Amino acid sequence: MCSRSSDSAARFATEHGIPRHYGDFAALCADPEVDAIYLGTPHGTHFAYASEAIKAGKNVLSEKPLTMTADEARELQRLSLEHGVLVMEAMWMKFSPSIRKAQELVAAGAIGTPMIVQAGLGYPVPTNGPKRFWVPELGGGALYDMGVYTIALAQLFLGIPESISCVGHTRADGVDYFEGITLTFANGAIAQLTTSITYSIPPRGYLGGTTGSIDFAEPLFSPPAFRHMAADPPRPPVIEEYTFEKEGAGYVPMFRAAGEAILAGEVEHAIHPMSATIAVLETMETVRAQLLAQRDHNLPWTGPVGPAE
Repeated sequence: MCSRSSDSAARFATEHGIPRHYGDFAALCADPEVDAIYLGTPHGTHFAYASEAIKAGKNVLSEKPLTMTADEARELQRLSLEHGVLVMEAMWMKFSPSIRKAQELVAAGAIGTPMIVQAGLGYPVPTNGPKRFWVPELGGGALYDMGVYTIALAQLFLGIPESISCVGHTRADGVDYFEGITLTFANGAIAQLTTSITYSIPPRGYLGGTTGSIDFAEPLFSPPAFRHMAADPPRPPVIEEYTFEKEGAGYVPMFRAAGEAILAGEVEHAIHPMSATIAVLETMETVRAQLLAQRDHNLPWTGPVGPAE
C-alpha cells in the first residue's frame, strides 16, 4: 500500500492486513519484493507513475484510462517491451464473465453481424466531490472517468470507428460534464453513447445484430446478467437469460488474468491488449477535441449540482 501520506498508508495497511506500506512512490518502486503495482491514482497521474514503475522493473496494472493520450500509451508500451514487464489498463469490464460470454456468442453468430451498440453511464457528482471528476489537471470530466467504458464496449464489438461525432457540455476550464457520442463504422454499424457527471444515466449496454441482440443488465462495467434474443421468423424470437456469479467486488477475473500473464512473462494480455487501449484513447482524443471546440457554444447550466466555473 502506497500513499502520499505515510500515516494514511499505515492506517489503510493496518485496517486491511497489508504487511507493507509506503509513504513515497519511489520507495515502493525500489522494494525488490514488489513484483507488480496497481495504480488507482487520478487519471492525469497515470503516465508518470507507470513510467517510473516500469523503469524500476515492475509490472503495472493501471486504472482506466491508462493514460490521457494515445501517444503516452504508446510510450508505456515501448517501455514495457524494453524492460520486459506487463503493462495493462484495468478495464475490468472486458474480463467479466458476462462480457466474455457475450463475445463467445457473437463469435458463434448468435446475433448475426453486430450493427448497434447503445451504452450509457452517468450520475451526479457534486463539484466538491472527488477531485478526479472536477480538477482539469487530474484529468477531470465525464469522458475519461465514465465515457471510457462506453467507448470500450462499442469498439470491443464493432471495431475501430470510421467517423466520430460528439455533442456535449464543457466548463470554461475544459472539464466536460455531459456528452452524447456517435460512432459509425465501415460496415454501416452505429454506436450511440452517453455519459455525464451531472445527470443520471442508466449504466446499461445493448448490442444489436442482424439476427439477434444482447441486452446487458446494470451495471455496464460489470454486468451480472444479460438477455440474448435470437430472431427466428416467422416464429417468435427465442429468448435466453444468462446470469453470472460475481467474484468479490467484480475485479477478481481481471486480477487473476493479470497475475497469470505476469507469471507467464507476458508484456500484455490478449483479452485487453495495448492495441485496444490505444484505439479507445484515439477515439477519446477526437471526442475531447470536439468537446473543447464546442465549449463556447454550450447552453447555460441549470442543474442542481451545477459545474461552477
